Amino acid sequence: MSDAEHGSPAPTADEALHTTLDMPFDDAVPFVQIEHELADFETVRVTRLDRMIEGMLGHDDVERTALIVVCHPEIAFDAIEIDPTLAGMLPCTTIVYEREGDDRVHVHHTSATKAIRDLGCAPADAGGAVEDLVEKTGELMTVVWENIEEHGRERAPEG
Repeated sequence: MSDAEHGSPAPTADEALHTTLDMPFDDAVPFVQIEHELADFETVRVTRLDRMIEGMLGHDDVERTALIVVCHPEIAFDAIEIDPTLAGMLPCTTIVYEREGDDRVHVHHTSATKAIRDLGCAPADAGGAVEDLVEKTGELMTVVWENIEEHGRERAPEG
């Protein structure tokens, strides 16, 4: 639940990308990963949070949740050019998850560069460069998202 639902401003959360896919979870994770890679995002890691939680804490009731951690070289370069410490806010993460009672798989992305902007992580004199970084990230991720939605419909089972 975002802060916006509680009446607080939360621009990064409010601007998050969200869609659902009509395909099995085990197909959705690599599908979403590949759509990022086709837009030149490099996969840093894919990890299953539910498995990690079960393995480390013994909770076997966590719904399937995967983190797809990716980084685009242009975004990384621009962030480091603004301030090397901004690399600590990267890379980008897209979440693929299921919810009980919902037969669709959810895909959610919150922008790391918008978080950099909204949390004030960049030097005070970097305002224009940060906005350029947010804009570039938005353009690149829009391509990914449009492809996820378009190709996801093409892969949906007919019924």
